[in-house]
Amino acid sequence: MAFSKIELQNFRCFDFLSIDLSSKSTLFYGKNGSGKTSILESIYIASSGRSFRTSNLESLIKKGHRAFAIKAYDDSSGSILEVKKSTTKPINIKINNSKVTISELVRAFPSFSIDSRTFFYNDNAPEYRRKQLDRGLFIASPDYAKDWFGYFRSLKQRNSALKIGDMAQAKAYDPHLVDCGERVNRLRENLIIEVKKIYDGLVNNLALENKRADIFSDLEISLKSGFNNNLGLMESLIHTNNVDLRRKTTTAGPHKADVIFESKGSLIKDIFSRGEQKLLSILWSLSQNIYLGRSFNLSPILLLDDLSSELDREMLESFLPTLKYIENRFVFSNIVDLFDSKINDKKQSFKKFHVEQLK
Repeated sequence: MAFSKIELQNFRCFDFLSIDLSSKSTLFYGKNGSGKTSILESIYIASSGRSFRTSNLESLIKKGHRAFAIKAYDDSSGSILEVKKSTTKPINIKINNSKVTISELVRAFPSFSIDSRTFFYNDNAPEYRRKQLDRGLFIASPDYAKDWFGYFRSLKQRNSALKIGDMAQAKAYDPHLVDCGERVNRLRENLIIEVKKIYDGLVNNLALENKRADIFSDLEISLKSGFNNNLGLMESLIHTNNVDLRRKTTTAGPHKADVIFESKGSLIKDIFSRGEQKLLSILWSLSQNIYLGRSFNLSPILLLDDLSSELDREMLESFLPTLKYIENRFVFSNIVDLFDSKINDKKQSFKKFHVEQLK
């Protein structure tokens, strides 16, 4: 399911706002502080129960009020979503008047946010790339969530045994840890392989329209599993037992995995400009979004805040044709309307809103 309309009440700077989200692509533009990011944030909260800007949801209530409310509609299914947060109560989420958990919410209305951290995906720590990888799999596959939690539960128990120097007890957790861990690794590997295929096709199409996009071709994108693939996870654990005992923690396994982006043997973060890194991150996120939609019958919304920051005019021009290949909802913001003459194709479902005129 995907939102076709969203209504905000007492949220951030808005008293009330109703927005049509039925188009394939939607742009919100206006000066800094006008509320562009707040609109994207409200969509993310409505689909995840969380903000990509703050952990304090109470701070999102408009000054002078005691609660905010977000109401979203899916015309295709007839579903109505309601999210409420007051100063005195935890967040309350209902779909068609029935209370739902956050896990149920993210599977019903999946969304992904490309924010300031995602822009420089390759500059972040491996933990961040793992989280981005896992979020998509959590939404798409309940079995993945079961294996992920099973792996990390066994890992916590194994590490507790290592901290007291009890290797025999640590080894007792290995069978379950390996069983869950190898399934987690296989699903991660498959996602990388399949998303890479979509990414390659997307970049090839862009390069036909703008040669600047050639820089994103022929990249090597792979999963570093966190253990020796030739040995397998069980043998890798055996090989690192002495190191683990000395360090009092498990040093091999999917919890050490990373997604590696390279070009001709060099890490992307070492050779790409900030603008090139940002556009690469956007293209990779779009590809993952398309894959999840195709493979798991989902309609994930992709949110992109502040498109043009860090992008020079030529790099921005190489991005514009991407809109033709988007298969799910894409909502993004920018300071100015850069698309007045660029998006005039009737085949493209596109809407834009000047945020200052919405108030």
